[in-house]
Amino acid sequence: MAENLSISGPVEIQSDSKQRVAYDLMGKIAYHDKAAQKDKKYWLSLYCQCLKATTGSDIEFILKEE
Repeated sequence: MAENLSISGPVEIQSDSKQRVAYDLMGKIAYHDKAAQKDKKYWLSLYCQCLKATTGSDIEFILKEE
């Protein structure tokens, strides 16, 4: 027997991958970081740090300049 399936209202699909979590974390940090000059290097460095944070890395390793 076939069932009728319907959706009423908006649907939001969100991934919980490490990359998506890092991206969301980057956005939250950047929002509160009012003093930073946000150029390409800023965004890429921040994303790399956030990605390291999703793997449980130590803070010293995360904040290390590369």
